[in-house]
Amino acid sequence: MIFLILYSSIFKAIGQDSTKTFNEVYNIKYKVDIPITVGMFALNIYGFNRLSQKSTLDSLEVLALDQNNVWAFDRHVFSQSHPAPPNTYTISDYGLWISYLSPALLFIDKKIRKDWLDITILYLETQSINLNIYLWAGPVFTTRVRPLVYMEDESWDYKLGPETTDSFFSGHVAMAAGASFFIAKVLSDYHPELGAKKWWLYGGALIPPAFVGYFRYRGFMHFPTDLLLGLVVGAAVGVSGPQIHKISRKVNKNMSLVPFTGRTTGLLFTMKL
Repeated sequence: MIFLILYSSIFKAIGQDSTKTFNEVYNIKYKVDIPITVGMFALNIYGFNRLSQKSTLDSLEVLALDQNNVWAFDRHVFSQSHPAPPNTYTISDYGLWISYLSPALLFIDKKIRKDWLDITILYLETQSINLNIYLWAGPVFTTRVRPLVYMEDESWDYKLGPETTDSFFSGHVAMAAGASFFIAKVLSDYHPELGAKKWWLYGGALIPPAFVGYFRYRGFMHFPTDLLLGLVVGAAVGVSGPQIHKISRKVNKNMSLVPFTGRTTGLLFTMKL
């Protein structure tokens, strides 16, 4: 999550003196947010280029693979029938893209629609960070063989081909979760009157990544832990992106740093979310 920490620090440090554009909920600073977004997407492109140069498995490495060496929790993926249904991969890809574009539905809401530019910038910024976390904490520097490579009746053309060591972690699920949890967060921020009912939004936000994750699992593309981590990362980023902007605008009200004395002496930091 280092991208979020750096992003929050940059936003607060640079944004103090930038030209500000306020909406009712978020503080979007065009001179800060647009360059960050462009820079993050440029880093995405570089990351995918690095990923495309990743070395593939050789035949000896494939022959050495043993399902029994996989953690028992993840080993359940091998209990499925193989090969997977023919449309499995297509469905997971469609699910990803539909999820990615789904925040456009936010503009049905009149309160949100009037801030369409700010919300669009905020969403692109959030997902660019999400994608960078996936790339640099995931397959660019890690090697985890996809479950499909373990299947004896899978073709050797696939096993020795590209992307077979990109199982950790699921970018499809992370991006789908980033979109759906972004929707839930923005709706709840624009409608504080929802109160505890906002948790229904977050419950519903689990559906798109679960749908995408099921078909990635059914297609032997990821182990269960890959999918769960993708969900956690995507949900955290989808919520944190809007929250960072909301906090930065109300920093004096939401954050405090006060000295205290007693048995010990120090500083007390508090933050309200």
